[in-house]
Amino acid sequence: MKSNVDEFENKKKILHIFNLKYRLDNKTIENLPIGLFGDFYSHELSFSLIKNNDYKNLNNIFNKCNLKIKKVLLKSFVEGSHLSNKNPDLDTFFQIKINDKNSKIFYFENDALKFEQIFNFGSDIIINDISKITSLEKDFVKKILSNSVITQKISEEELVENKLFKTDNYRKKKKKLILEIASSRIQEISDIFILKNINFKSYHEKNKVIFLNINDQSILDCFKESFILFLSNNNFFTIKFTEKDSIEDLINNTNNLVYYGWKKEAVPVVQPKKSLIARFFDILFG
Repeated sequence: MKSNVDEFENKKKILHIFNLKYRLDNKTIENLPIGLFGDFYSHELSFSLIKNNDYKNLNNIFNKCNLKIKKVLLKSFVEGSHLSNKNPDLDTFFQIKINDKNSKIFYFENDALKFEQIFNFGSDIIINDISKITSLEKDFVKKILSNSVITQKISEEELVENKLFKTDNYRKKKKKLILEIASSRIQEISDIFILKNINFKSYHEKNKVIFLNINDQSILDCFKESFILFLSNNNFFTIKFTEKDSIEDLINNTNNLVYYGWKKEAVPVVQPKKSLIARFFDILFG
């Protein structure tokens, strides 16, 4: 399997190989079937790759500091393993991270990183929609979200507080309108992330938990209920909100992964390239 990946992805380098599933005679087993017998065995793996040029650039940077790269760990793997450690009863889940300008989703199955996808939009798209439809400046929209209480139970007539406007610039704006604009966009991006995302269609039945991290606290405070409503898909998914991991936690987890490994990671055996003389002696004495 590794040789096939090396052959068809010859412009990329393998960073991680994960053991996803072991099946013996169509029965899933926990570990390699050492000492077991059967007629049919299958072994599912997932691979994480990096472009050769990107790896070379990293190598050059470290070489200039007299450092040698021992191992490169994907941040998604580090974060996923950290989540798995904090939730020992859960080995399969999605994590969605929504930043201001971009978003990322990755899928962990059987404690192994299986897939990830990056989107070129984030929470700012909600603010842009509100700004465009209400004719309010984006900075002022952010001010409203940071200083107003907006929930699903808000009345039709409740207005944005007068005190947030300058005296000569007051305009009546309904909070309900702001909620409806945001909810419409949240429903759309929820579909893009999970429900209508062809890359995750086959994973839905295997997982019912989504860890959600929203970088903008005001977006989270005002529209948390909308995210739960649309991402949960009629309560099929359980939504668990998470805070951004501290640098210290991620460094500690990375250190543990480097020194102790990960339960589902298979370390690839690297065959070093031999010189012509070494190959000649292998032929003579091998």
